[in-house]
Amino acid sequence: MRKDTFRLAIALATAGLAILIACSGSETSGKSQKEVGNVRKPAVAGTFYPGQPSELRQMIADFLRKVTPVQIRGEVIGIVCPHAGYVYSAQVAAYSYTAVKNNSYDVVCIVGPSHRTYVTGAAVYSSGSFETPLGSVDVAEETARALISSGRGFMDDAGPHLMEHSLEVQLPFLQTVLRSFKIVPILVSDLPASRCEELGKALADCVRGKKVLLVASSDLSHYPAYEDANKVDNETTKSWKSMNLEEVSSKEEEIMGRRIRNLSCTMCGSSAIMFVMAASKALGADSTIILKYMNAGDVSGDKSGVVGYAAAAFVKTPGKEEKDKSEKKGEMGKGEMGKVGKKEEKEFSLTKAEKKKLLSIARSSIEATLSGKPLPEFDVTEPDLKTHAGAFVTLRRSGDLRGCIGRLVGDKPLYEVVSRMAVAAATEDTRFRPVSLPELQNIDMEISVLSPLKKMSNLKELELGKHGIYIAKGMRAGCFLPQVADETGWSKEEFLNRCCTDKAGLETDAWKKDADVFLFTAEVFSEKE
Repeated sequence: MRKDTFRLAIALATAGLAILIACSGSETSGKSQKEVGNVRKPAVAGTFYPGQPSELRQMIADFLRKVTPVQIRGEVIGIVCPHAGYVYSAQVAAYSYTAVKNNSYDVVCIVGPSHRTYVTGAAVYSSGSFETPLGSVDVAEETARALISSGRGFMDDAGPHLMEHSLEVQLPFLQTVLRSFKIVPILVSDLPASRCEELGKALADCVRGKKVLLVASSDLSHYPAYEDANKVDNETTKSWKSMNLEEVSSKEEEIMGRRIRNLSCTMCGSSAIMFVMAASKALGADSTIILKYMNAGDVSGDKSGVVGYAAAAFVKTPGKEEKDKSEKKGEMGKGEMGKVGKKEEKEFSLTKAEKKKLLSIARSSIEATLSGKPLPEFDVTEPDLKTHAGAFVTLRRSGDLRGCIGRLVGDKPLYEVVSRMAVAAATEDTRFRPVSLPELQNIDMEISVLSPLKKMSNLKELELGKHGIYIAKGMRAGCFLPQVADETGWSKEEFLNRCCTDKAGLETDAWKKDADVFLFTAEVFSEKE
């Protein structure tokens, strides 16, 4: 296969969209099950895997036949499987599925990344069935409904599932190796480790008492050279063995901070892996076994730019007793959640020098990207600039908006969020053409560093000019930064109404009814100061 053809195939087989939150807010499909029907038809049969039943069965049988089984002492609670085209990744996936071969399950919960649509929380396909060339697989509707009605972040949203490949490619393997099962399909976008922990524990609570298998769908490193992929993926999978979500997230962050040539991510489904890891732990898993690793260079021979694939199992070793629920809650209150709470209480008050440094990071990040160069290595020693915090970067030219994108949740160090959001504001805000290098000298930078979100209980809590708002209902959401109220002169009601209609796509008074309203403050500064 020619190198350029191979690279195109890799890109198509692992394609995804980097989803960011623009100043105008975000909006997802929000389609309930009733709106899309009960049978989800195959989207990638004939491309990611054979569309003919006989050819598909033979291919899967060949992959399973080549597996050298890994001895597992204990009960497999969850598995990690890649989701690229079968020709590249299915031999690795076969190792995970061999580990659960010939079992029967009440429910198989499959969690994968949403490549095409941004998802808030977790999008559940709640009823009907998924169809593949090997037949149909029913959705475990009772479990799906329990998740959605739990009020813990699971949404009835079929829309993101319709063209998504990350879950679909797992089904033919499940249909081949398991005796009987139903599925709960779940899609997520980028989430911080703490949120994955919450969702994982919620999932465990809803399936406890059932015979369940959890499946995390994710590939590993994307597009580095072969040797770099081997090194990076080894470090990533080693972090899984800790069964500690913060350690997994920190390792991902540390690796990306090295700016390895052509490395675009360490795990395209990092949130899916952490989600399933958390749920597996809550169901008793206490160890991770890496079953197999390969990358695309091992298949094609082209080692100039590859994608990594790993198979792993989260295992409950014999004799392990589940911890008492009340003990878990007590530990959570004193431990991880206690730490998060203290962290979120921090109010930013950046010094003049720190603000200047962030503005310089924003400008130099854009300049490097527009010049076709890698992002600079930033020498950051200031603790506040390393603290995780959400931020928006706004670009203006002659006072007019030229781009604005940000993250509401601080899942990365502040300086890194600013760097990434600056580049996104200049190149990815779809309301504007990308900023050109010559134009950059006429662009003014503005940065808004955000406080943690706090749910609004009554209108009196909202202070115009001080608070920004984030309004969410189901899978629809939108936000306004605090300065929007000053710029428009709107009243509190107008501020909320316009966010509902213009940004979240909701009814004008949704904020008065069943939409959630969150407040946040922002420390805003610009190059003009």
